[in-house]
Amino acid sequence: MLALKLLLRHWRGGELKLLSLSLVLAVSVLSGIAIFTDRLESSLLRQSNSVIGADAVLRSSQPYDPTWEQEAQAQGISYTRANVFMSVVYAGDEMLLSSIKAVDEGYPLRGEFEISELPYAIKPEDIRVAKGIPAEGEVWVDSRLLSALKIQLGDKVAVGEYELVVKHLLIHEPDGVNQFSVVGTRLIMNIKDLAKTQINVAGSNIDYQWLLAAADHKKLDAFIAALKPRLTPSQRIVDINSAQERLAKTLGTARSFLMLSAVIAVLLASLAIAIAARQFADRHTNQVALMKSLGVSGRRIRSIYFGQLLLLGAMASLVGLLFGYGIQEFVALSLQRLYQIVLADSSLYPYMFSLLSGLVCVTFFALPALWFLPQIPPLKILRRELAVSSTQVLTQAGFILLAIVVLMALFTRDLKMALSILLGLAGVLALSLLAAWALLMASRKLALNLGGVWRLAFSNIQRRRGHSLIQIIVFAIALMLLLTLTIIRTSLIEDWKMQIPDKAANHFLSNIAAENVDDIRQLLEVEQVAKAPIYPMVRGRLTEINALAPSEELRRDNNSLRRELNLTWSAQLAEDNKLVEGVWWDEWKKSEHDLPGVSVEEETARKLGLKLGDKLHFSIGGLQLDAEVASLRSVNWRSMKPNFFFIFEPELPQVFSPTYMTSIYLPKEQKPLINKLLRQYPTILVVELDRILDNISTLVSQVSDAVLLVLWLTLAGGCLVLLAAVMNSIASRKQEAGLLRALGSSRQLILGSVLIEFAILGLLSGIIAILGAELVLANLQFFVFKNPVRLHGEYWLWSPLIGCLFVALLGAACCRKVVTTPPMVVLREAT
Repeated sequence: MLALKLLLRHWRGGELKLLSLSLVLAVSVLSGIAIFTDRLESSLLRQSNSVIGADAVLRSSQPYDPTWEQEAQAQGISYTRANVFMSVVYAGDEMLLSSIKAVDEGYPLRGEFEISELPYAIKPEDIRVAKGIPAEGEVWVDSRLLSALKIQLGDKVAVGEYELVVKHLLIHEPDGVNQFSVVGTRLIMNIKDLAKTQINVAGSNIDYQWLLAAADHKKLDAFIAALKPRLTPSQRIVDINSAQERLAKTLGTARSFLMLSAVIAVLLASLAIAIAARQFADRHTNQVALMKSLGVSGRRIRSIYFGQLLLLGAMASLVGLLFGYGIQEFVALSLQRLYQIVLADSSLYPYMFSLLSGLVCVTFFALPALWFLPQIPPLKILRRELAVSSTQVLTQAGFILLAIVVLMALFTRDLKMALSILLGLAGVLALSLLAAWALLMASRKLALNLGGVWRLAFSNIQRRRGHSLIQIIVFAIALMLLLTLTIIRTSLIEDWKMQIPDKAANHFLSNIAAENVDDIRQLLEVEQVAKAPIYPMVRGRLTEINALAPSEELRRDNNSLRRELNLTWSAQLAEDNKLVEGVWWDEWKKSEHDLPGVSVEEETARKLGLKLGDKLHFSIGGLQLDAEVASLRSVNWRSMKPNFFFIFEPELPQVFSPTYMTSIYLPKEQKPLINKLLRQYPTILVVELDRILDNISTLVSQVSDAVLLVLWLTLAGGCLVLLAAVMNSIASRKQEAGLLRALGSSRQLILGSVLIEFAILGLLSGIIAILGAELVLANLQFFVFKNPVRLHGEYWLWSPLIGCLFVALLGAACCRKVVTTPPMVVLREAT
C-alpha cells in the first residue's frame, strides 16, 4: 500500500515520467514488433507453403497406405491427394508432351487456383479464383496448350484413352514450381477421371502426393515424426525447405531480417530503460539517506522501491501492449491496403512475451540501480558530493548485459545473430572508451587555447567527463543499431535481389534429341535468343570411389550419392566455372591407368573427400564408366546457366545415347517462341524458371517493405534512447546555465556552446557507430545471411554527419528551456 502511495506521489511529481515513458515505449515497440513479425512470419510461411500446395507433402512412386488418412483425421490434420505425371495430350492430329496433375477434392490445402477465359490473362478483372477443382470430364489447361494443339475452350483433348472438355485456362496454380509443373504445359484434371485414361498402370512414372496441413504446426510435426519410421525407401516427406532450396533460403533470410529488427528494438529499449532507471535512482539518493537517518532498515527501503517499480512495470506492460497492438494493427492494415496482403492471426507467444518484457526490463534494468540505495550512508544527506562506488555500477552493467542476452534469446532464438550483435556492442564500447579518452585529453588543451562558445563547449565536455563518456557510448550504440538495420534494408536486400543476374536465363530446354540440336540452335539464332552452350547430358550414379562403395554415413550426408546426377562432357570450360586445382582438357594427360578424365565441382569434392587422381566409378543407364579426377572447379550457381557436378572430357563414346540441354533468356514479348518450339519438337521439356523467379521476387519485395515498416517502429526506440541520454545531464546543465545567465552570459553563448558540445559528441558517435555497424554487418553477412562480406563506403560519410546534426539539434532542443527560463527559476528547479 505504501509503495502504491509513493508511486502516485512520484508520478504527480514528474519523477517517473521518463522511466514510465521508456517502459511504455519499450513494451510498445517490443510488442508491436513481436506481434507483427509473428503474424508476418505465419503469413509468409502460408504463402510460401502454397508453393507446394500444403504444409507438407508425402511423395512416392507408389500409392500411400490409405489407413494413414484415419490417423490424420483423428489428429485434426487436413489432407488431400494429387497424382502428377508426364503424358502426351492429343487433339485431332496434334499432340504435345504435357505435365498432368490429377487432383482430389480439397486441393489445394494452401494457396488457390486462378483461372480465366482469356489466354495469357494478366489484368485482374480477367482473372478469378477457382472454387474447387475441375469437375469430372473437364480439364483446366495452360494457355499454351490452345495454340500448340490448335484448339479453343470447349474443345476436347485426349489424355490416354479418355477425352475431356477444356473448360478453363489455368493462369496460376499452387505447387507451381515442382519437378513437373514447370516442364512443358500444365493440364489439371479430376482424380476420379484418372482410371478412365488407363495411364495409371504398373510401371507408370507417377508422382503420388499426399498433401497435409494443420493450423497447429506442432500437431503436424508430431504426426510426421510418427509417420517417418513407417515410410518405405521410395517415400519421402517434403516441406518448403526441402522442396525448394532457393525459396527456403529466401524465407530464412526474411526471418533473419525481421528477427534482426526485433533484436535492435530490444537493445534500444534496454538502453532507454537503463538510463531512465539510473536517473530515478540518482534522484532518490538523498531521500534514501534521509530514511536511513530516521532508522528505516535496508530491507524496508528495498521493498518500498521494488514494490513501486514492479507496479510501474505491470502497468507499463499493459499500456505498452495496447499501444503495441495498435501499432502492429496499423501496419497490418497499411500492408493490406497497399499490397493486398492479409496477415494471419498471431499466436499467444508474442502477447505473453510482451507482458513479461516490462517486468523483465524492470527487474534487470531498473531494480539493480535501486538495489544499492540502502548502502548509501546517512551522511549523504549532508555531503551530496558522495558518489556511488564503481563496483556497484559494474554490477548493474552486468545485470543489464545478462538481461539483453536473455531478451535476445527469447525474442530471436538465433544464437549467431545474438553473438553478432553482442560482438558489435563490444567493439563499440571499446572504441567509445578510446575515443572518449582522446576527446577528454584534447578538450583539456582546447579549453585553454580557444575562446567564446568553443572554449565553453570544450570546458563542458571536460567538466562532465563521466556524462560525456556515457553519452558517446549511448549515442554510438543507438546510431550503430539504426545504421545496421538501415544498411540491411537498403543494401543487403539489394544484394539479395541482385543474386540473379540481369537477363539471366529464365527457361531451360532439355530432352533435346541429337538430330534436333542443329535445327534448334539455328532457330534460336534466327530469333536472336540469348542462350548458353548446348550440352549433352546423361543420367548416372556415382557408385564407387577408389574401388570402394561409399559408406552409409557418407551416403546419408551427401545427396549426390543417393540419386542420379546429370552428367555431361565438354571441350570448353564454361564462363561461370573456374579451375581451382588441376588442368583442363587441352593440358590433360592420362595417367598409367588410361582412364578418361572428369572435372568435379569443388564443394562436392570437399564433401566426398575427393582429390586429384582419385578414381570414380559411375553407372549410366546400366552401362559402367570409370574416370580419374583431373581437376576441381568452382561454379557460380547463381548464373542460371546449365552447370554440373561432374564434367567429363569430350571423347566419351556415344554409346551412352545422350540427350541435350541448354538455357535461354526470353523476354515476355518473346514467350510465344515456346509454343513454336513445342509444336515443332513436342518431346522437348521446357522448364519455365521465370515462374519461380516471379514468386521469389514477390516474396523479396514484401519482406523488404515489411522491414522498412519495422524500421520506423525501431526508429522511435532510437529517438527515445537519445532523448534519455541527453536528459541524463539536464539537471547539472540547468544549474550551470542559471549561474552563467546570472553572471551576464547571453542566451546565444550558452545555446551555441551546447550545440557545439553535442555536435562534437555526435560526430564521434557517428564515426564509432559506422565502425561498429560494419563489424556487426560483416558477422551477419558471413554467418547469418551467407552473403559476401563488403564495406558500405557511402555510409562512412553519412553516419558522422547525421550523428553530428541530429545529436546537436536534439541537445539544443532539450536545453532550450534552460536558456529561455528566468535564472532564478532555473536555479530553484536545479536545487
